[in-house]
Amino acid sequence: MQSIQPLTNSENREVSDLEEMQFSGVQFLMNFLGQKTAVLIDLKQHGELWAAVEKETDIPLSVQFLVDKQGYKTAVLLDFEEHEEIWEDIYYNLITNIRVDEPKVPFAEVKKSLIEQGKLSD
Repeated sequence: MQSIQPLTNSENREVSDLEEMQFSGVQFLMNFLGQKTAVLIDLKQHGELWAAVEKETDIPLSVQFLVDKQGYKTAVLLDFEEHEEIWEDIYYNLITNIRVDEPKVPFAEVKKSLIEQGKLSD
């Protein structure tokens, strides 16, 4: 019987970086098992992003908001079971915004590297 080898630190970091990425103005809610079940998004920090999502998506009535004393929306609560597609849109936008200043690698270089590693055929 073959044993399963744990991921190396670098492999583990690649997997967990996205899973454990911290976003300013975003808090995850967890169940008693420690599983993320929902997200609370601060609209003071991410109001423009939320406005863009509202324009592109029919927001279901089940989306909940926190409001201030004047009735202005201050945060949005997305349950992952009910609002997975909306969260995915927001999540990918948040990642894109974080990585906007990362160095870019031309496609030709990536392709050449993958071919050299045997991960892509010519």
